[in-house]
Amino acid sequence: MLKSIAGAVIGETIGRKQGHGLLGAGIGLLATRIATRSIPGLLLVGGAIAAKTIYDKRKERKDA
Repeated sequence: MLKSIAGAVIGETIGRKQGHGLLGAGIGLLATRIATRSIPGLLLVGGAIAAKTIYDKRKERKDA
């Protein structure tokens, strides 16, 4: 059950950032598999998503 919830959340987040195409779905699937198989994988994927979000917000603020 946790695996499906994590897959939905991670897949949606990555799909939103990469576009809703086949590439975004594939990257979301790969990231979900990495994140659900180990704690270090979860930290890696979660950290990457958080860093990308912070980077995008900072860039958006600079452009405005």
